[in-house]
Amino acid sequence: RRVHGGLQTFANMNVYGWFVLVSILCQDLISLLANVLNLRNLSPNIPKEFSDVVDATAYKKSQEYTRAKGFTSQLEAVYSTTCFLALWWFGEGFNRVDVFARSMSSDFIFQGLIFFHLYSLLGMVLDLPFSIYSTFVLEERFGFNKTTWQTFITDRLKTVMLLFLLGSPILAVVLWFFEKMGESAWLYCWGAVAFFILLIQFIAPILIMPLFLKFTPLPEGALKEAINAFAHSVNFKFQGIYEVDGSKRSSHSNAFFTGFGASKRIALFDTLINSHSVEEVVAVLAHEIGHYKRHHIHISTVLSILNMGFVLFVISSFINNPQLFAAFHISSMSIHVGLVLASFLYHPLSFVTSLLLNAISRRNEFEADAYSVDHYGNGERLVEGLKKLSKENATNLTPHWLLVALTYSHPPVLERVRAIRLRAKLHKKAE
Repeated sequence: RRVHGGLQTFANMNVYGWFVLVSILCQDLISLLANVLNLRNLSPNIPKEFSDVVDATAYKKSQEYTRAKGFTSQLEAVYSTTCFLALWWFGEGFNRVDVFARSMSSDFIFQGLIFFHLYSLLGMVLDLPFSIYSTFVLEERFGFNKTTWQTFITDRLKTVMLLFLLGSPILAVVLWFFEKMGESAWLYCWGAVAFFILLIQFIAPILIMPLFLKFTPLPEGALKEAINAFAHSVNFKFQGIYEVDGSKRSSHSNAFFTGFGASKRIALFDTLINSHSVEEVVAVLAHEIGHYKRHHIHISTVLSILNMGFVLFVISSFINNPQLFAAFHISSMSIHVGLVLASFLYHPLSFVTSLLLNAISRRNEFEADAYSVDHYGNGERLVEGLKKLSKENATNLTPHWLLVALTYSHPPVLERVRAIRLRAKLHKKAE
């Protein structure tokens, strides 16, 4: 009977149902095409720029890792779409969750919070099989995983706690505005969400990140002295330098900044410190400092807020549309369900905006590389650091341009190496 009901749902879909279905399938097909082209683009020859660092064994590992991740990614996409369609067509899942939420409270805000938290928990549960596989099978197979089952479980419990503690207040505000403020509600919501985005950037380094990562002040020594000297030379003020226990979860390496103004912190993964020379680490940090000096962090924040305003405007245009509720078999119209359903209509637009934001991010990475070249050495230190990072992370050195456009926030490392050396050459000529 459920199969028959699902087929009947498919046959009786209105224009909104068809729009959501077609947009999901089109994005899945584009993703599949990009992954197939990416695998076909794998070259049997090591790029000459990496021949001094990446040997045949390491190169083979990177290609096997790329194939395994590509296959897993596509399998996960099929799984996610199947779960979504099953929830939509065969179980009237959205309506069941809504009916349960309504039975728990007569207050529209509490109904909305119950609905959103149940919906989020359902998503996390459905995501668990691939999270477990990715961590304990895929990453383990290639020697990257350092996460224990205890860490895996506690991380997810902490995530649920944060979603409840931080998500509930902003969700309550959004629900109240959409319920009470009429056509202007999206503007009030935009202001509230913008404030929340800015607040998170200030409290994340202090309250959120330490829940998942241990920050230990970098001990005195050559590395700390070199970092302080370079930061002083470019007038970069910060609160402290910290070593992060990234090796507790993975052997992948990273470096980043947290905070704003004089409260900025430099964070270095222990895996980065242990596998790179002092000059290479400072060159990588010079790149990160370049993001601040070129105002990329502020621009990124502004773009994120503008994008959220666009999202809320689109959602507000469909949040009370009866045909949208009918497409998902919702028995009673409400703001909380409307927010979720209208977000499905935004998916194709988010696909387009993500292309633009990724392109801007990749441009910013080139600019930060250029800053490192201009202010720290001749660029070769950064090149060597990037080469080692690529080898350690089993990076695909020859990704297809379509996959890059769709998913890469950083340019392919081969393009970065070539751009760095060109910048160094031009810089030398200018001198």
